[in-house]
Amino acid sequence: MSAILSGATYPPTLTEEETTNLVIALRDWSLSHGLVIRAPTDTNAGDELSVHVPLTLHPSPFPKNLFDQARGLQTAFNALYAKVADDSEFLNGITEELAGVDEFMSDLWKLHLEVEEMTEGVPAQPLTLGLFRSDYLLHTTPTEEPSIRQVELNTISASFGGLSSLAADCHRFLSKSGLYGVATGSQLLNDETMPLNPAARGLAKGLGVAHDAYGVKGSIVLFVVQNLERNAFDQRWLEYYLLEDFGVVSVRASLEEIAESGELDPITKVLRYKGRQVAVVYYRAGYTPTDYTSPATWEARKKMELSKAIKCPSLATHFAGAKKVQQVLVDELVLAKFVPDANVRSQLKATFADILPLDVSDLGKKARKLIETCPEKYVLKPQREGGGNNVYRERIPGYLAELNDETLWRGYILMELIEPPRDVRNAIIRAGKVKEGNVISELGIFGCVLWDTVTHEIRQNFEAGWLLRTKFADSEEGGVAAGFGSIDSVLLI
Repeated sequence: MSAILSGATYPPTLTEEETTNLVIALRDWSLSHGLVIRAPTDTNAGDELSVHVPLTLHPSPFPKNLFDQARGLQTAFNALYAKVADDSEFLNGITEELAGVDEFMSDLWKLHLEVEEMTEGVPAQPLTLGLFRSDYLLHTTPTEEPSIRQVELNTISASFGGLSSLAADCHRFLSKSGLYGVATGSQLLNDETMPLNPAARGLAKGLGVAHDAYGVKGSIVLFVVQNLERNAFDQRWLEYYLLEDFGVVSVRASLEEIAESGELDPITKVLRYKGRQVAVVYYRAGYTPTDYTSPATWEARKKMELSKAIKCPSLATHFAGAKKVQQVLVDELVLAKFVPDANVRSQLKATFADILPLDVSDLGKKARKLIETCPEKYVLKPQREGGGNNVYRERIPGYLAELNDETLWRGYILMELIEPPRDVRNAIIRAGKVKEGNVISELGIFGCVLWDTVTHEIRQNFEAGWLLRTKFADSEEGGVAAGFGSIDSVLLI
């Protein structure tokens, strides 16, 4: 990466006074503009205390050609995962592999099949909305130019669209205010290299077009949220733009609250929450087993799935985001089933890392051998979202050994580690403390797709902005809400 920067020192070297002024300005801008997150509950500070989100002091460099490549691929990934979600036979085969080893994913699919049976395959609402995010790391080798490799594609609760838009605004403000100084490297910072990020409005547009497709004036978008949600402000920006740009009101509720106050009309299948008709159900919760605190919360999910409301995502689309699906799609023949265009397929496949199952197939046996001989080149991933769930490198053999029953291994995938450049430096401010060091950035591209699950017609399909998360190079996990990473913005080079 240093070669791409053409020898410029980046980030610019600041004096102690300049750094202090920069930190104060960043903190105050963040608090003034809602670039914030609720403080952890273990601080005993109460629910009212909010702090600025962990944030880099400077935008982090990212090659413009690879940034453009990732953005250009998003509509193809949107279409791919819409097709995957519509293929019950394919997904059912995935479930059979996970049955007995991942109870949560199995329960999700069982609920989907129950809904299918109750509706006799004719959904009350054929339209489905996907607000996806495809995540990438830069991959470098000693002999090749940097490229992008897909880490995963999120089909549920793809977060930080709201705050990532603000991060770009914050860094642009700091640059225009002259707070990055005049030292070498500061000349790289300008409006062209620091683009505005449309993610918040782009994701709100996805919800807005779905609401318009539902077509009932005065109906609401129901945000399904976790209790004591720390990242509520990120979600709120979508709510604000949805009202500002589309005149649509949003209501937030937990699965417990929906179980208590949600009503499904048995004839019309209209879903109401506290008497208000729901046009779109937008899940920012429900992706982890801990969200389902009782049988009533599972019934609430079923009630919503049976309804006429447009789901974002549906159960099938939620399930399509499983790591096991990502692993199976690496196979050229499987990918060709969903992406018949060889050129598009080649472009998608160029971003894939090597991913192997941990079953009794030939590929599974290969994975076991690799774990024995070179675990330092791999990461072990379960079928979970939210950060902090992966097992890395030399810890993999011991972790698997502790599972005792080897049949449980089928609930994991083995993914080749992506090797990002490690010569990029930045500083991260978290909880008022600034720490500088070598960093790694992960680029997420948001996409919106609205399609008919009966006719398979795609009604809307567009890229919707991006997210850059940055962590220190010695940290393996990168989730911001999980406490590992920080929000960032791109410096195109």
